[in-house]
Amino acid sequence: MEKKGIIIALLAILLVGVGISLYFIYRFKLEVTLTDNLNVEFGQEFNLKDLIVESNGSFEDKYVTFYELGEKEVTLSYLDTYDKERSYTIKVNVVDETDPIILSNASVTGYIGEEINLLNGVICADYVSNYVECIVEGDYDINTLGSYALKYVATDESGNSASKDFVYNVIEKPKTTYSYPTTPNYIQFEEIYSAHKTDKTLVGIDVSRYQGNIDFEKIKNAGADFVIIRLGWHVDGEFGLDAKYEENIEKAHNAGLKIGLYFYSEASTQEDIDNTVDFIVDNIKYDIDLPIAYDWEDFKNYNSYHISLYEFNNLAYRFMDKLNEKGYDSILYGSKYYLTNLWNASTYPVWLAQYYTEVTYEGDYKMWQITDNGKIDGITYGVDVDILYLD
Repeated sequence: MEKKGIIIALLAILLVGVGISLYFIYRFKLEVTLTDNLNVEFGQEFNLKDLIVESNGSFEDKYVTFYELGEKEVTLSYLDTYDKERSYTIKVNVVDETDPIILSNASVTGYIGEEINLLNGVICADYVSNYVECIVEGDYDINTLGSYALKYVATDESGNSASKDFVYNVIEKPKTTYSYPTTPNYIQFEEIYSAHKTDKTLVGIDVSRYQGNIDFEKIKNAGADFVIIRLGWHVDGEFGLDAKYEENIEKAHNAGLKIGLYFYSEASTQEDIDNTVDFIVDNIKYDIDLPIAYDWEDFKNYNSYHISLYEFNNLAYRFMDKLNEKGYDSILYGSKYYLTNLWNASTYPVWLAQYYTEVTYEGDYKMWQITDNGKIDGITYGVDVDILYLD
């Protein structure tokens, strides 16, 4: 009996101890002091733990990125003073506090007495807003010669604004004079090949209907390793094959050249991209050795698309992701100017267009379109020449 009493006493002590522990655990009261500013910028990675100024709980890092404006409820994990994991909910406000961008020339020239659209070719874009107001501020007189200091002003849907100064020059209209045609100053393909061909590069060309009839056997014999062929286009909602696509791809294949493709797009929606990818895949009749490029170049009309830079870039990502899912490599085509200012290539491969003796683009690139004025045996006039860098 004495032994049984001892056991009962020990059990009682144990139960009391557990009860006391549970009491202190569950009576824990979290104390949190949050920062006064609970705004989180759209599209920027943010550690929610940084919103906590002080707390008696031990919070874990939680990095998030929001792609929708407005109030969002998020949950963070923390350990209380007894190392029990708990959760805490914070309401944040996702905002757009970044100014839009303006891409324009420093000066515009017009003839006296002639109306001119000073916004023609100007890009006013925003990472978040689909609609950006773009206006010209300042006074000028098209009937008076002179230089006028004016300003472009862009305002996004969140009220953020940016401005850029420019000069409008009103000049006399020059008299019409006849200019005699000059012989193009072509860059010979063999010069580019000699300067850039290594065991880690391929040198080739890209073509479309604008090169006319092409002798691909001569192209091959001239030393080209590959050809990037325009498959087609998507313009004003319509799809079409390049007029020379089927002939070009058959002859390039028969000549033994490595083949890649590019597609000129004016896509503005995800549905456009899905239809584009289907159109491309339906029209590939030969094995493709090299990537398929997304070629969007309608920048002079960018403002009329009413599309944010976030969505604009997502269309390119979707194009490349969809093609990758179907077993094709893909690549983003762009000039240095637009790759620097509008495109965000992220982790996607880039086909850089920069017509210069060396690359000054600071991002990564897989292929370099070194000139649009190359000359190679097999094509009557000029052609783009490209350098592909092997892994």
